[in-house]
Amino acid sequence: LKVSFARRIYPRGVKQQFMAVLATGDFTSQLKKIHCPTTIIHGAVDPLLRPAGGRASARAISGAKLEIIAGMGHDLPPAVLPRIADLVAGTARRAA
Repeated sequence: LKVSFARRIYPRGVKQQFMAVLATGDFTSQLKKIHCPTTIIHGAVDPLLRPAGGRASARAISGAKLEIIAGMGHDLPPAVLPRIADLVAGTARRAA
């Protein structure tokens, strides 16, 4: 059974998420502590966290793979879910 729901833009939520990103600050030092297979999946048109952030995360994690998905923003559109599932499965296989 496929369950889905419609989401709408919630301006207050967007603002709260943006403020949380700003408050978090730089976590590069924590990323450098990751020593397991890692795939960074990032939307090419993410308006909240630009692709440069994904590239920086991939550089900080030794051996990380970076996948920037064309047309994806800061969401998980159904059209890209098979690609994301393949990437997650590939990362799990590398860890096995």
